[in-house]
Amino acid sequence: MKILALDDEYLALEGICSVLKEVNPQAEVKGFRYSDEALSCSADWFPDVAFLDIEMREENGVSVAKKLKEQNPKINIIFVTGFSDYMREAFDLYASGYVLKPATPEQIKRELGNLRFPVSEKKKIYVHTFGPFEIFADGIPLKFSYSKSKELLAILIDEKGLPCPLGKLEEMLWENNLSDKSSYIRNLVADIRKTLRACGSENILIHNYNQLAIDKDAIDCDYFDYLDGKPSASASFNFEYMSQYTWAESTLGFLVRKIQKNL
Repeated sequence: MKILALDDEYLALEGICSVLKEVNPQAEVKGFRYSDEALSCSADWFPDVAFLDIEMREENGVSVAKKLKEQNPKINIIFVTGFSDYMREAFDLYASGYVLKPATPEQIKRELGNLRFPVSEKKKIYVHTFGPFEIFADGIPLKFSYSKSKELLAILIDEKGLPCPLGKLEEMLWENNLSDKSSYIRNLVADIRKTLRACGSENILIHNYNQLAIDKDAIDCDYFDYLDGKPSASASFNFEYMSQYTWAESTLGFLVRKIQKNL
């Protein structure tokens, strides 16, 4: 679980971060005293939960919550404040919780156990396409038994989650070699399922009849973020896309033209 905490008072911030680490030692906790730093971190880090003070000198915590929800509509907002005056405004934002200071471990544990958007503790899959294609589970590159397994996943990512016929996959993987490759495809699918199952992410691969697809919502991917217009993804595009695969050049051309059009 990734937890962001924001409070402009140093001792209060240290206190809430300490309680969060006590309640959930496995959580990744990042504390901030300034809202611009918290928002900048959130844009790339995508925290699951944000504990926010409301009355701050720089910016009202309710305002920060609105901006965090623009970045990630399913972030859990929990206000930690010495004032009860903003409770109505907090619930209008569909906040997950509201805690009056000083926050106790019991209060924090209760709020984390009753989040509006439950957080899955399974390993997070991240796909890197800007440059060589790579797929990670909790920051560690996945290893497949066959190199074609990884390439098959790359093609499905390039298809943006749309179902892809097995015949098309065979043509792309074996460069239009027309000999029957159906048994090879089955081996690749089994290899992918085994590898993803080991990190609790088997649901990423969708196999229907004679088609394969990936679940876009089950992964983080720089290419998908770029198509969604996220600034961090646009900044990371280096005019390379799945550089080890020749079939990816058409998508690279599309991305380059998209940039040129916006200049």
